[in-house]
Amino acid sequence: MQLMDTPENKEKLVDAINLFYNNVMEQKDLRHFFFGMTVDKLVKDIELYQDFVMPKPERYYRESFSQTAPSALQIKAPQFEELQITLQTSLRSGGYLKSQIPVLSAKLLELFEESRAQMADENIKVWKPLEVTNQLVSDLYNANRTDARLEKNGDVYGSRGFYYPFWTRVAGDTKQIIFIGQGFATSVDTPQATMDAFCKQVNDKFTHQKFQVRVSPKGPVLFARHAISYANGVPTRMLMRGAKLFSITFESAMNMDTDKLLKNIIR
Repeated sequence: MQLMDTPENKEKLVDAINLFYNNVMEQKDLRHFFFGMTVDKLVKDIELYQDFVMPKPERYYRESFSQTAPSALQIKAPQFEELQITLQTSLRSGGYLKSQIPVLSAKLLELFEESRAQMADENIKVWKPLEVTNQLVSDLYNANRTDARLEKNGDVYGSRGFYYPFWTRVAGDTKQIIFIGQGFATSVDTPQATMDAFCKQVNDKFTHQKFQVRVSPKGPVLFARHAISYANGVPTRMLMRGAKLFSITFESAMNMDTDKLLKNIIR
């Protein structure tokens, strides 16, 4: 969901954010959430970093959302729940459909929390587009209690510390960071149709992430890919969170393989 893909959609969203901001500032138990923040800053960060909000499973949007800000910035759980209610009420008053509000409010709250975190940062935690390299991504992973190494082709292989190993590729020509997950067949003779049927089961369950089957000399491969534009920079907290969420989803897909069609390297 692109939040400001047309002038009309941007105007509608900015109006709703203004309404939410004013509603929060009127509540003495919530107003500290936006301490030192302006609506202009919030809107700018949405435009810059919305691509880094990873899609979530449908059940996520039916529950109270988790806070994504650093622990030192998190507010009390009842206050965060009230904040969520206030946001959803503001979006409804702003003309959004009931079906749109859960996903939209979750995405906005994550971006608002990143804006707050950036305000509190002593050191800049946003990379400029020209700075982004595979080596930089590898260094970030290794600095965050996960193991990563550069492969011969330049991709970053993330292993221990992630739920399931995967690759990250910085595509400088398209200004994208790409997560790549692969599950390799246990046998070269695994029928394509069997793997296709398993892939359909995975896609039916994990509708937020697209899986497919690719042909290889060593048999069919379960494949997943998620691309993020870094044309406006990289908020490193959101990149780490996105990498971990991609890894969690791929592990969950691999765990559906009760017939052991795939080599699960963490079993």
